[in-house]
Amino acid sequence: MKLGVYAQWYDPEPGPASLPGVYARALAARGHEVRVLTGFPNYPTGRLYPGYTGRRALIETRDDIPVHRVPLYPNHGQSAAGRVANYASFALSAAVFGAKDFAKADALWVYNSPATVALPLLLRRRRSRTPFLLHVQDLWPESVVASGMLPTGALGSIATSGIRALVRHAEAAASAIAIISPSVGGLLVANGVPREKIAYVPNPTAESLFYPRTRRPEIRSQFAAPADFVLMYAGSLGHVQALEVSILAMELLKDRPDIKLVLVGSGIAEPSLRELVTRLGLKSVVFHGRTSSERVPDLMAAADVQLVSLRDDPFLAATTPSKIQAILASGMPILAALKGDGADLVRRSGGGLVCQPAEPGELAATIRRFADMCGAERALLGQSGRDYYGAHMSASRTAGVVEDLLVRIANK
Repeated sequence: MKLGVYAQWYDPEPGPASLPGVYARALAARGHEVRVLTGFPNYPTGRLYPGYTGRRALIETRDDIPVHRVPLYPNHGQSAAGRVANYASFALSAAVFGAKDFAKADALWVYNSPATVALPLLLRRRRSRTPFLLHVQDLWPESVVASGMLPTGALGSIATSGIRALVRHAEAAASAIAIISPSVGGLLVANGVPREKIAYVPNPTAESLFYPRTRRPEIRSQFAAPADFVLMYAGSLGHVQALEVSILAMELLKDRPDIKLVLVGSGIAEPSLRELVTRLGLKSVVFHGRTSSERVPDLMAAADVQLVSLRDDPFLAATTPSKIQAILASGMPILAALKGDGADLVRRSGGGLVCQPAEPGELAATIRRFADMCGAERALLGQSGRDYYGAHMSASRTAGVVEDLLVRIANK
């Protein structure tokens, strides 16, 4: 079949932006003719990658797959106006320059983040009835409200209503909807989406990056001694991650100088987190800073346990952080300070321990429990998580589900 992969982000952009590339390669490997429609790479810095000007549409080939890039306004800052310009410019360019990509495909896989990605599809419904699978990554407008990106007051209410209307239209127009977190299914049904239209398809990770690696002593020595216990968080240092709870937990562990917390990454919460560490006089918390996606797996391997943390929020409980899959695939044990679907996944996988979010005392006790385990016990947890990932969440497994859905909607 001729399949279209439609996403604002694509390789070489890292993290969650790498997922469209994972599916494009997997579908092509299954014998389908795949074509990608995307923007110019600028995530997560908001600056165009070297070698790209972004002034006009471009067709390049990556992994033997044609990739059609359309212009956009590069931005990934905290300015709401900048983000709106980024999202809207891609949607407009995709509508103008991507018409042929939509028309030639038997079915489309749509990476539904941001929600504005669906606009060109909705605008073309009268001209083209190409069926599409909407793969919901974030709940909109709830996710942008939780992030604090929308303005408050009347303007924020208008924006929220507009986004909600766009999302409802996209859900109605989609031939099928894939969700990455089970609880989202119930929310969609409550919004009027037929249950038979919904399929649970968890995100795989970038498996070329995340796999079990040998610990490199020269990396570990940057932040800990060989005998120390290292808990690491690798990702965005934002407000929704509630990493101040982990810092408060480390204050409760001052009697254990052998326990270290390493924060890899940066984000809008970093200044306040650094200020808290300074105010508490903690020597056990290390800020590593932002690093390239290629270096993250080796950094992870230099730690003993990986931390996944989210704010205690009903909306966030219905999400599954994508870093869980990356950690499971890496064979690393997880300490999950969160509720809901993400916590349930860690429990099902047998890949780690779960504690309540927003509870420094409980988190400190769980860290202490991990630190008191022998290395072999932690290794068993990591192996259990990796086995679960391979059986239920790998790219080959989930691409097969996506393929079945695309074939089904193309043949309706």
